[in-house]
Order: sequence, then structure tokens, then C-alpha cells
Amino acid sequence: MTRSGRFAVIGAGVAGLACAQRLQDGGAEVTVFERDAFPGGRAATRIDAAGPFDHGAQYFTALHDRFAAALTGWQAGGIVQRWDGRIVAFDAGSVRDQTASTERFVAVPGMRRLGLHMAQPLQVRCSTSIARLQHGPDGWHLSTDGGDGSGFGPFDAVVTAMPSEPAAELLQGLTVLAEQASQVAWEPCWALTLALAHRSGAGFEGAFINDDPILCWAALDSAKPRRGRVDGVAERWVLHARRPWSQRYASMSEPEVTRWMTRAFSALLRGRPMPAQAHAMLWRHAMPVAPLPQRFLWDDERRLGVAGDWCGGTRIEDAYLSGLALAEAMLR
Repeated sequence: MTRSGRFAVIGAGVAGLACAQRLQDGGAEVTVFERDAFPGGRAATRIDAAGPFDHGAQYFTALHDRFAAALTGWQAGGIVQRWDGRIVAFDAGSVRDQTASTERFVAVPGMRRLGLHMAQPLQVRCSTSIARLQHGPDGWHLSTDGGDGSGFGPFDAVVTAMPSEPAAELLQGLTVLAEQASQVAWEPCWALTLALAHRSGAGFEGAFINDDPILCWAALDSAKPRRGRVDGVAERWVLHARRPWSQRYASMSEPEVTRWMTRAFSALLRGRPMPAQAHAMLWRHAMPVAPLPQRFLWDDERRLGVAGDWCGGTRIEDAYLSGLALAEAMLR
């Protein structure tokens, strides 16, 4: 399938990048716009004085043949490695080993690498927030929110690859897709990065925490493949809070969130791992409450499309397949 033309993709997460790559492979001229400084979306890595932290998506799996094929290429290129760390589940006072429950993969040396790799052959404009779409006689025009009247276009078609709420807002009044997107709500998640000066003795590299009112996940991030070491830092941890707790305390200050999550982590390890450094961040669009059953949305008359990890599933794999499926519908 090939189709010439100029296409815009708004959002450089995995869905947007997969869509853009397939469109480009099909003969289209594609420009990707991303509001953040790096591509990848929640496949993100925060880097500070203590080192790198995968504070968003922790790993990914591959169940679908098409995603597995992409994964094989990433592994061959040294972009991705299997994560064989010990994974456990805390549940009702017991600890169950979950290491063999599935194969887990991470980008190296941090999850950010996946987006950077996928973006490499594409024209991606980072730190560019698109605020308005307008259709003219020559096609779609995109405007930034900088207030300086700058814009991009014309484009023959536009894809929004972002969470449903901002996608619905951007598409409001332009297509029936806006109403469909607005039906998908999201739950937030507080993420905490911890740098420890001394080893914790945790005995695991990742943990699903099912019996705590605050924490739902803990990962020894520095034990993932090819993570660098930093002098004075023995371990780097990433903690995720339960979504109901994150929703209830979404407006809590970062120092207070840090205090509560650190306390819960200390209780989990039955000790007092004192962090040398800690940083809390709220992912406002962490998990769709009820993702749409279809892989993508496409308005062929208006030439507007929607893809993301809230279309057909919630995983990195689902985001990739969503973008791929939308691109192939656009190329037909």
C-alpha cells in the first residue's frame, strides 16, 4: 500500500511514531509534532545527578506477531534487551515469584531509547505544542499555542496520537471522532524515583504490590540491563502509586507525596532505606479507564485520525499496533 501526500502526526509516543513510520514507508511525507522535549511518550527516562530512571512505562511484552517482528529488529540493533530480573507479587502477606509469567523487555540504556530510535528516520519537531487545527481550501493547517501566529501546513491528513482528553479537545467541532474520544476517561499515577546510598537487600528487581493502600509497583531500576552506575548511588528505584490513591491525592504537593510513598516502601522492605535523593511526578494520563475496543478511529471524509494506547488496549504493544493499523487504513 502506498499513497503520496503530506501528513501530520501530533504526538510522538509509540503510537504516533509507529503510524508516522508506516505512512513514510508508504510514500507519504510526514511531519511529527511533539510537545515534550523527547519522543517516546510514557516510554520515558528521567536523568538527573543520581542517574537514569524509567519513571513511566517499566517494560513491555510482545504477544502479537507484528509487534514481535519489530521487537526482533530492535533486539538485533541493540535497542532492546530482555529483562530477566526477579519479579514478585506481594499479596495478602505472601510473596509469589512471577518471573516466569511472561517475557519482559526494556530499551537500553533507558526506556527513552525506544522513542529516540523510532524517531530517527522521521521528521520530528519536539517542544512544539499544537493548539489548533483549521481546514482551508488547500488542506489542514496546524497552529501552536505560542501566541505568535506561527503555524504548519498545509497537510492532506492529520493524526492525533495522544491521550483521549486532549485529542477530543483538539478535534472538537471538526469531526465526529471528538465525541468518541471524549468518552474515554483516565486515571493518574504518582511516580517516585529514589536514589539509595546503601543497598536495600530487597531480594527482587520488580514487584507487583497488591496488598498496600499506596504502592502498586516497585522496580530496582538500576538492575535493568545496561543501566549505568553513579558514584555514591547504590540503588535506583522507581515506585508507582495505586491509581485510586493517585486520583484522591492528585493535588498533593510533591514533598508530601514523597514522604508517603517512601514510608510505604520502607514498610514493604521491613526496614528504613533512607533515600539520598527522591523526586515525585504525576502522570495525569497514566491509564485509560475503559479503552475503546477498536484499534483506531478514522474519519475518511475529514481526513482526521486518532491512535493511542487507549484504542484496543493499554500496553506499549497496543499503542504500536494502533498506530500501525491507522496508517494502513490511511494508505488504502
